[in-house]
Amino acid sequence: MAEKIERLTNQKKAILDYLRSTTGHPDAYEVYEVVRDRLPQISLATVYRNLDSMAGKGLIRAHHFKHDRVQYDGVEEKHHHFICTMCERIYNVPDNILLNFQTIKEDGVVDLIEDYSVVLKGVCVNCRRREQNNADIEQ
Repeated sequence: MAEKIERLTNQKKAILDYLRSTTGHPDAYEVYEVVRDRLPQISLATVYRNLDSMAGKGLIRAHHFKHDRVQYDGVEEKHHHFICTMCERIYNVPDNILLNFQTIKEDGVVDLIEDYSVVLKGVCVNCRRREQNNADIEQ
Protein backbone atom coordinates (compact mmCIF):
# COMPACT_ATOMS: atom_id res chain seq x y z
CA MET A 1 0.00 0.00 0.00
CA ALA A 2 2.85 2.43 0.78
CA GLU A 3 4.05 2.09 -2.80
CA LYS A 4 0.70 3.36 -4.09
CA ILE A 5 0.68 6.26 -1.64
CA GLU A 6 4.15 7.48 -2.71
CA ARG A 7 2.98 7.88 -6.31
CA LEU A 8 -0.06 9.96 -5.39
CA THR A 9 -0.32 13.59 -6.43
CA ASN A 10 -0.56 16.22 -3.68
CA GLN A 11 -4.30 16.45 -4.37
CA LYS A 12 -4.88 12.69 -4.08
CA LYS A 13 -2.67 12.52 -1.01
CA ALA A 14 -4.64 15.31 0.71
CA ILE A 15 -7.93 13.57 -0.10
CA LEU A 16 -6.64 10.18 1.06
CA ASP A 17 -5.14 11.66 4.24
CA TYR A 18 -8.50 13.18 5.13
CA LEU A 19 -10.46 9.99 4.42
CA ARG A 20 -8.00 7.89 6.43
CA SER A 21 -8.26 10.32 9.36
CA THR A 22 -12.04 10.10 9.73
CA THR A 23 -14.40 7.27 10.60
CA GLY A 24 -17.16 9.26 8.94
CA HIS A 25 -18.48 8.67 5.45
CA PRO A 26 -18.31 12.04 3.70
CA ASP A 27 -19.64 12.75 0.24
CA ALA A 28 -17.49 14.49 -2.40
CA TYR A 29 -18.56 17.99 -1.37
CA GLU A 30 -17.70 17.32 2.28
CA VAL A 31 -14.27 16.03 1.20
CA TYR A 32 -13.83 19.13 -0.96
CA GLU A 33 -14.67 21.47 1.95
CA VAL A 34 -11.99 19.90 4.17
CA VAL A 35 -9.29 19.45 1.52
CA ARG A 36 -9.78 23.01 0.23
CA ASP A 37 -8.45 24.31 3.56
CA ARG A 38 -5.17 22.53 2.83
CA LEU A 39 -5.16 23.10 -0.96
CA PRO A 40 -7.16 26.29 -1.71
CA GLN A 41 -6.68 25.90 -5.46
CA ILE A 42 -8.38 22.48 -5.66
CA SER A 43 -11.70 22.34 -7.52
CA LEU A 44 -14.76 20.26 -6.75
CA ALA A 45 -14.40 18.57 -10.16
CA THR A 46 -10.85 17.53 -9.25
CA VAL A 47 -12.07 16.06 -5.96
CA TYR A 48 -14.78 14.06 -7.78
CA ARG A 49 -12.27 12.82 -10.38
CA ASN A 50 -9.72 11.79 -7.74
CA LEU A 51 -12.32 10.07 -5.55
CA ASP A 52 -13.53 8.05 -8.55
CA SER A 53 -9.96 7.14 -9.48
CA MET A 54 -9.00 6.10 -5.95
CA ALA A 55 -12.19 4.07 -5.51
CA GLY A 56 -11.48 2.34 -8.83
CA LYS A 57 -7.99 1.41 -7.61
CA GLY A 58 -9.28 0.14 -4.27
CA LEU A 59 -7.57 2.81 -2.16
CA ILE A 60 -10.95 3.89 -0.77
CA ARG A 61 -14.49 2.55 -0.96
CA ALA A 62 -17.48 4.25 -2.50
CA HIS A 63 -20.82 3.47 -0.86
CA HIS A 64 -24.36 4.14 -1.99
CA PHE A 65 -25.99 4.24 1.43
CA LYS A 66 -28.47 6.82 0.15
CA HIS A 67 -29.67 6.74 -3.44
CA ASP A 68 -28.98 10.41 -4.12
CA ARG A 69 -25.27 10.50 -3.26
CA VAL A 70 -22.06 8.53 -3.00
CA GLN A 71 -20.24 8.46 0.33
CA TYR A 72 -16.58 7.59 0.68
CA ASP A 73 -14.77 5.48 3.24
CA GLY A 74 -11.02 5.51 3.78
CA VAL A 75 -10.84 3.03 6.65
CA GLU A 76 -8.43 0.33 5.50
CA GLU A 77 -9.45 -2.47 7.84
CA LYS A 78 -12.28 -4.72 6.67
CA HIS A 79 -15.47 -3.54 8.33
CA HIS A 80 -19.19 -3.26 7.85
CA HIS A 81 -21.74 -0.56 8.52
CA PHE A 82 -24.70 0.09 10.77
CA ILE A 83 -27.12 2.85 9.74
CA CYS A 84 -29.44 4.28 12.38
CA THR A 85 -32.93 4.60 10.94
CA MET A 86 -33.70 7.50 13.30
CA CYS A 87 -30.68 9.84 13.11
CA GLU A 88 -29.23 8.35 9.87
CA ARG A 89 -25.72 8.26 11.33
CA ILE A 90 -23.45 5.60 9.85
CA TYR A 91 -21.32 3.60 12.25
CA ASN A 92 -18.40 1.35 11.36
CA VAL A 93 -18.80 -2.23 12.60
CA PRO A 94 -15.65 -4.34 13.03
CA ASP A 95 -15.31 -7.38 10.82
CA ASN A 96 -16.37 -9.94 13.39
CA ILE A 97 -17.79 -13.16 12.07
CA LEU A 98 -21.17 -12.10 10.73
CA LEU A 99 -21.69 -14.94 8.28
CA ASN A 100 -20.90 -18.61 8.32
CA PHE A 101 -18.99 -18.83 5.06
CA GLN A 102 -18.53 -22.60 5.30
CA THR A 103 -22.32 -23.09 5.38
CA ILE A 104 -22.75 -20.80 2.38
CA LYS A 105 -20.12 -22.74 0.44
CA GLU A 106 -21.69 -26.08 1.39
CA ASP A 107 -25.04 -24.92 -0.05
CA GLY A 108 -23.46 -25.41 -3.48
CA VAL A 109 -24.16 -21.89 -4.70
CA VAL A 110 -20.90 -20.17 -3.83
CA ASP A 111 -17.46 -21.50 -4.66
CA LEU A 112 -15.20 -18.53 -3.89
CA ILE A 113 -16.07 -15.40 -1.94
CA GLU A 114 -13.80 -12.55 -3.05
CA ASP A 115 -15.35 -9.71 -1.07
CA TYR A 116 -18.42 -8.93 0.96
CA SER A 117 -20.06 -6.02 2.69
CA VAL A 118 -22.80 -6.02 5.28
CA VAL A 119 -25.08 -3.05 6.00
CA LEU A 120 -27.12 -3.36 9.16
CA LYS A 121 -30.04 -1.01 9.83
CA GLY A 122 -31.75 -0.27 13.11
CA VAL A 123 -31.75 2.19 15.99
CA CYS A 124 -28.46 3.30 17.55
CA VAL A 125 -27.88 3.35 21.30
CA ASN A 126 -28.11 7.17 21.49
CA CYS A 127 -31.46 7.32 19.70
CA ARG A 128 -32.83 4.43 21.76
CA ARG A 129 -31.82 6.20 25.00
CA ARG A 130 -33.38 9.46 23.79
CA GLU A 131 -36.56 7.58 22.87
CA GLN A 132 -36.70 5.89 26.30
CA ASN A 133 -36.00 9.18 28.13
CA ASN A 134 -38.83 10.88 26.22
CA ALA A 135 -41.16 8.02 27.10
CA ASP A 136 -40.17 8.28 30.78
CA ILE A 137 -40.82 12.04 30.78
CA GLU A 138 -44.27 11.60 29.23
CA GLN A 139 -45.31 9.14 31.98
